[in-house]
Amino acid sequence: MTYSGQPEEMPPPPRPASGELRDRAKAAKLRHKAAKAKLKAHSLKERAARLEDKASAWENHADQLDGVTRAPPTPSLPPDE
Repeated sequence: MTYSGQPEEMPPPPRPASGELRDRAKAAKLRHKAAKAKLKAHSLKERAARLEDKASAWENHADQLDGVTRAPPTPSLPPDE
C-alpha cells in the first residue's frame, strides 16, 4: 500500500440504540445542572464571606463610635481552602 497523504477511511462507529441516546442526553443534562449548582454554591459562599466581613467592619465601626472594646470573635468553622 502506498502512502497518498490521505487518512485511511474508517467505517463509521455503530449507531447506539435510541434508548441509549436518551440516557446519554439525560446524563449530559444532569451534568450541566450539577455544574450550574456548584457554580452557584461557590458564588454564594464567596458572597456570604464578603457580607460577613462587611458586618464585622460595621460592628467594629459602631463599637469605635460607642467607645466599646470587644475581644475578637473566634471562628466557629475552619476557613475553607
